[in-house]
Amino acid sequence: MPQNSNTQSFVRCCVAIYIDNGFALDYLRYLFPQDKDTGHYQVSSAGIVGGFATYLAQPSIMPVTLPDEKGKTVCILDLPAVDGLPRNQWMQYSRTDMVRINHVLADCFDLDFYRYYLKGIQYGYEKKDIVETYVISRNLVTGEPFDTLHKRVFRREMDIMKQKVEQLKRKAKYFFDESDTNPIKPQ
Repeated sequence: MPQNSNTQSFVRCCVAIYIDNGFALDYLRYLFPQDKDTGHYQVSSAGIVGGFATYLAQPSIMPVTLPDEKGKTVCILDLPAVDGLPRNQWMQYSRTDMVRINHVLADCFDLDFYRYYLKGIQYGYEKKDIVETYVISRNLVTGEPFDTLHKRVFRREMDIMKQKVEQLKRKAKYFFDESDTNPIKPQ
């Protein structure tokens, strides 16, 4: 089992999961840092998503590998050692639990975005600026800092950012323009 790099020697358990939503995957990257060597997401049990993902893991009698499925990304979560979670065992999620974690991850993303959006509206910022700032602040665009990238990579990252901004603007428009409640108006 991998060891945590902190001074305390906690045993961590690795478990594979399908992530089936692009924004959920981006938000997973925002919530949990990725280990540079293994690529595993270092999950903390603090917070809704981390606690949910940690306590839904179940012991397995053998290592679990998930085959590639169209439209889904396989991620390896490196779970923390907490009371009630077996140590030195292989872990797995049931298909149902993977769906639950994906829903919680997507819902937490939506709540975080809506909270950020409403706060920006409340302060009188333009909708486009709010959404662009959200994308940048949550690192929803992968890659290195823009000033170190080559032009082609920079343009590709900017295109991806524009796509994500447009998707989030549509999401905000749908949520706030079509709902019965009116968001807080700037003063």
